[in-house]
Amino acid sequence: MVGVCVTVIALFRVMNMNIKTYADEILGYTTFIFIAATLLAYASLRKEKNVILERWADILFFIGMFMMVIVGFIIVYAIY
Repeated sequence: MVGVCVTVIALFRVMNMNIKTYADEILGYTTFIFIAATLLAYASLRKEKNVILERWADILFFIGMFMMVIVGFIIVYAIY
């Protein structure tokens, strides 16, 4: 998911769109959310029965996915 975020940010920069949106900034924050979710998921795998880290990793992952959906709507709305 981090790769998807970085790819879309790079496409925004390459295309030099004159459309002013906050989509690339939101995707930048989403990248860090996915990295944090990945680190928490890895830490929860290293310890036995660490439900709290698993829960936080799930929460961060779903927040990141929700933010990507919002960015999708922003992009579609701004283009059309």
